[in-house]
Amino acid sequence: MRRLTEIVCRLALCSAALFVLAAVPVQAQVAHERQFKQNAKLGVLDMSAYPAVTMDGVARRLSPASRIFSVQNLIQLPATISGNALVVAYTVNPYGDLDQIWILTQAEIAKFKAAA
Repeated sequence: MRRLTEIVCRLALCSAALFVLAAVPVQAQVAHERQFKQNAKLGVLDMSAYPAVTMDGVARRLSPASRIFSVQNLIQLPATISGNALVVAYTVNPYGDLDQIWILTQAEIAKFKAAA
């Protein structure tokens, strides 16, 4: 009887572990919609002559704590960005410097334009 109880307990633990392990990849595959700040604006960023940047044709500065998010929502270093016409969402700090920048997908661009 003791042996049977031990086997049942082991089976229950193994099935619980398999259930947990099976649920992990499913959570990783769920699409995550990026959230932007309420005061985010749509613009065209040109970083072809970094550290000089322009937003919508106007010379701007990156704030010392600026963060640029890639399409995958990962932080991207300014020197690694190539391209001279990136459509982005951005926020500005109280001093007028670019604070947070999100490089947008085509779907996000359409959503921003529809909201405006």
